[in-house]
Amino acid sequence: MSPQRVTAEEPVSPQVGTAAPLRVVEAAPDHRRFDSVGEQLLAEPARTPEILAQALVQALGPRARDWTDHLRATYPTASREALARLAVHRFTRSAGLRGSVGALAGPYAPIALGAATVITHAELVLHLAAIYGRDPADPQRAADLLRLASPGAGPVVGWAALSLASPAVRLLTGFLSARTTTEMVAVRARRFYTESQVSQESGSS
Repeated sequence: MSPQRVTAEEPVSPQVGTAAPLRVVEAAPDHRRFDSVGEQLLAEPARTPEILAQALVQALGPRARDWTDHLRATYPTASREALARLAVHRFTRSAGLRGSVGALAGPYAPIALGAATVITHAELVLHLAAIYGRDPADPQRAADLLRLASPGAGPVVGWAALSLASPAVRLLTGFLSARTTTEMVAVRARRFYTESQVSQESGSS
């Protein structure tokens, strides 16, 4: 028997139809249902801002719509700008009171100030949305809150600056700071909804 000669195998070119091409399969969207906001936050911590914004819309949106409907029924001749000024006045005053209380919360001041700021700003934005013709209970308003009502690091930085101050100074500064940030949110929200309305009207004409 003659010895077999061993040769290196040449790479075999893939033939058309011999193997299915690789496909990237995208993950299906997660449609899990959660029994509470807390459970959803634990399951999806990366979506915390979005989850909280959606929860605020669900909780505060219907109240904003009812308040605006009542205001329009009470003052049928009032202009939209007049109603917006009334809403801004209401929640600017509320922000000052909540800021004062939060500034005196001791070691829990960052949490108190942050929570008070988020709730007040959300209430203001949703009420202005209703005044400017948007449904404040629509899930799309969550994106508006993320864009317009984010408190940033202001409450925590403010507490850090006040932590060594006297109670009277903390009270006054918390009051003024909360009012100022709320007025800034009001300016952004009114500009945003006014421009959105103008764009919508020009597009429909």
